[in-house]
Amino acid sequence: MTAETWPEHTETIDPLGPITVRVPATSANLGTGFDAAGVALQRYVTVTVSIASGNEGERSPMSRHVRKAVREVYRELGRERPESEEIEISVDAEFPLGRGLGASAACRGAGLIAANSLLGQPLSEHRVLEIGSDLEGHADNMAPALFGGCQIVAMKGRKVTRVALPVADGLRFVGFTPSFNMSTKKGRALLPDKLSRKDAVHNSCRSALLVAALTTGSWDALKTATDDRLHQIPRSKLFPTMFELFDAAESAGAYAAYLSGGGSTLMALTSEERAADVQDAWKSAASAHGITGDAFITGIDSGGAQIL
Repeated sequence: MTAETWPEHTETIDPLGPITVRVPATSANLGTGFDAAGVALQRYVTVTVSIASGNEGERSPMSRHVRKAVREVYRELGRERPESEEIEISVDAEFPLGRGLGASAACRGAGLIAANSLLGQPLSEHRVLEIGSDLEGHADNMAPALFGGCQIVAMKGRKVTRVALPVADGLRFVGFTPSFNMSTKKGRALLPDKLSRKDAVHNSCRSALLVAALTTGSWDALKTATDDRLHQIPRSKLFPTMFELFDAAESAGAYAAYLSGGGSTLMALTSEERAADVQDAWKSAASAHGITGDAFITGIDSGGAQIL
């Protein structure tokens, strides 16, 4: 067993805070951008953190992500970590955990930003991104959660390279979040260990086309650009009617539809004029298959995480 190198907890932590951070939801992969592309959406998690408050606040799956992130900042800095009961947290979320909208990244990002701010902001924005991406296991949700907009990322170990992708005006995101979740762990276990050369070329061509279509507003190319062979077909074993719902959204005027992150949220890309029709199509198609859930219309958040 490796011994911890940071200081042992001995006495109480100096009181700090509270500080409130708002972080956007995210939608990752965008079809062929597996673990590489993500976009921030105009739905939010608002987290308040204080240290040594004497009241640990709520205990929930979301708050646990926040607490772990707060303590990770202390560990990174070699500071005496507060005990879990010394970290008071409240979480107000407009979207659920485990539905492919980046809730874990939002909560972890909020915890990292709050702790870094409470300690005088010793960590750079990029270092916060790297720590958060390491906690997540990938950066495609963490980067847009922290910085907003559409982000293209690549990881090598704990190092992250990101580029903000300017998206042409006029695109709306219409989501359908089923009442059931999809296990990220189970979904990743279904992914193939290898791709044929044909499928690798198929995805690489279309991921490049995705970037071009988003930046130039070539919306008619999005259906081809989101046509994935790496993760959506295997993950459809956990959501067998997924492609039928895609067809319904596209028939109602969506340019394209894809599985958001690891699911279960389905996302359609469309125009402002067709957004309401696509929203209705999600609900009607889901109902026809006996699926309940929430359909919503949103746009791209450009601000990323904000201290309120």
